[in-house]
Parts: sequence; structure tokens; C-alpha cells
Amino acid sequence: MSDITITTILDIATSIGVILLITWIGFMIYLKSKWLIFVENILENGCRPYSLNLFHSSIGTLHYGSVFLSKFHAKRYGLLKKIEQIPSHVQRLFITSFCFGITGSFLTFGSIYITSLL
Repeated sequence: MSDITITTILDIATSIGVILLITWIGFMIYLKSKWLIFVENILENGCRPYSLNLFHSSIGTLHYGSVFLSKFHAKRYGLLKKIEQIPSHVQRLFITSFCFGITGSFLTFGSIYITSLL
């Protein structure tokens, strides 16, 4: 039976993080093509700062995910009343995308950083 070392655990965490990041990129492309313009029309009064390209869409999906996830952020950005106009299934998609992106980034880059320290 092989011994499981901290390096093995960090390699597994990095692999899971990369898988989550790839999933998040796919999710982001789906949200950009289907829901991002819809959400921007309601929350930003027709201004579309996040649907320009994929880089801005990645920032937008994380921004709207945090707004839908936390009433504090929605109030901070002045969107608390407007988020009620967005259907709950669309909000859940953005929240799921946010969770994939943040968790994948944390696992990938955190594991790489800890590995470099060892």
C-alpha cells in the first residue's frame, strides 16, 4: 500500500481546481451567449460593460454571481431592488458559476503556492 503524502494531496487539489476552472470557463461562455445581456439590460439599464468579450464576461459573471449571492453586495452596488426582476434560475446559474470560478482558482493557485513552499 502506498503512502499518501502532502504532495499527492496537493496534486489532487490542483487537478480538481483545474477541472473546476475549465468547467467555469464553459459556464461563462454559456452565460455570455444566453443570459449576460439579459441581466445587463435589467441591472445596468441597458449599458453592457461585461458582454464585450470573454475577458470582460469572466469579470461580469463573477460580479453578478457575488451580487446574487450576497444582499450586502447587491445593496453596495445599488442593485438590491433590481435583482428581484431577474428569475431565480438565472440567479442560480450565476451563483454556480461564481462558486466554480472562486473554488477552482483557490484550489489551483493555492495548491501551486503551497507546493512551491515545500
